[in-house]
Amino acid sequence: TAKVRNAMRTAANNMSIDMYSSGALTNQMGGLAAIVTSDGTGTVGGINSSTYTFWANQYREMSGASTWSKSTVKGDMNAIWLTCVRGSDVPHLILSTHDFYAAYWEGKQDLERYNDPTSSTKATSLAPALKFATADVVFDSNSNFTATGEKMYFLNLDYLELCVHSQANWTQLEDKIPTNQDAVLIPIISQHQLVCSNRARQGLLLDAS
Repeated sequence: TAKVRNAMRTAANNMSIDMYSSGALTNQMGGLAAIVTSDGTGTVGGINSSTYTFWANQYREMSGASTWSKSTVKGDMNAIWLTCVRGSDVPHLILSTHDFYAAYWEGKQDLERYNDPTSSTKATSLAPALKFATADVVFDSNSNFTATGEKMYFLNLDYLELCVHSQANWTQLEDKIPTNQDAVLIPIISQHQLVCSNRARQGLLLDAS
């Protein structure tokens, strides 16, 4: 029971990593790196955004080489946010790597409020439950891949969906007994795919320098 529980936890973490992948590895689902690219190019759902430009996602590369700071990151976030907005369509979720999240968080800490220590109300911080406009800002360690990931995904969840096979949703199959071992194998299968119906409403802020 403990081994199965640990296997499920490992599988869930690996799936979280796959959510940011391009789907290039064997048996790996296509993730955000395939749908929201650093230059808007790529073929998603059989549609090539180089041919059909309406299918390109939004992107913004920060100017300079690692010259951004807590003071400038908000301006770049404003700029990419506006390109993702269409009428009432706005990003719902901002997924950030460690560095950008820390910079945005630090900028918010300048607005922390401290009350009279004799009061029953103690110091209040605006983080880590961060917001940008109407979107939640979330840090996910699986989005980093490197120590300096320098990426923020601006996602409109109305157009993203995780499709799941009804018979392969972390499904535990019948135990199998090897012929040459005193052991039992417990297969757990999963078939998922992240799909998108409107790439133009998705955005990526990055520092590629």
